[in-house]
Amino acid sequence: MTPKQTWAERQRKWQRAQEEAIAKAMMSPPVLSSLLKVVPFPGVVIIMGARGEGKSGLGYAIAEQMHKRRKLPAVVYVPINLAQLVSKVGKLTPKWVTVLTRLENLPKKCIVIVDEASQAAHARRTQSNQSLALDRLVGIARQKQQLLIFITHHSRKLDPNLIHEADLILWKKPTYAHALFERSEISTFTFKALEFFSGIKGKLTVKKTCLGMDFHHLRFYTFKNQLPLWWSEELSHVFEDV
Repeated sequence: MTPKQTWAERQRKWQRAQEEAIAKAMMSPPVLSSLLKVVPFPGVVIIMGARGEGKSGLGYAIAEQMHKRRKLPAVVYVPINLAQLVSKVGKLTPKWVTVLTRLENLPKKCIVIVDEASQAAHARRTQSNQSLALDRLVGIARQKQQLLIFITHHSRKLDPNLIHEADLILWKKPTYAHALFERSEISTFTFKALEFFSGIKGKLTVKKTCLGMDFHHLRFYTFKNQLPLWWSEELSHVFEDV
């Protein structure tokens, strides 16, 4: 056997091992856990799912739990072109939540919520100044002790750099369209989410349930979240007139 054949065999063995790890993650039931155990700090989290399934509520629930556990402030980032929403969001959230329109003003040691993230980091505006600023923000989130939460319907709306940097993707119930037309590298995981939620009975239970993929350990987790006491439908629909 030639050295070339030996290396080729080793490569095929390595590839089979990676395929086996992904297959194991896909076929194993998700590990039952809790929000604070699954969500990393610091880190980058992306929340995806269908309209009205509780994505924004989950984002704010994460911020509230991190505030209670770590005394961390939260920042809601609103792009400058949507500055008319600053006052509205500020009135609907507690005092420990600040609304900012400039990325350079984000403090250290905080939770950052970017709701309707495509407004700030749309895939078609990958080279815009705003997207480049977000890319830099993601790159140093760990050094600045920040948890960045991006909320969107599906990953095709987002700058691909954000997807590549995600520590955790959380799903609320997706649609078949989300799975069928998702980015190829995420599509299989979204089909897993679609299958998972199809097995849950009761609309309220579905809305409380989350499915997460931890990309550091290549493992699915599930947990339930409660909405913050100060949550309102008005906050849920704050972007409806944009």
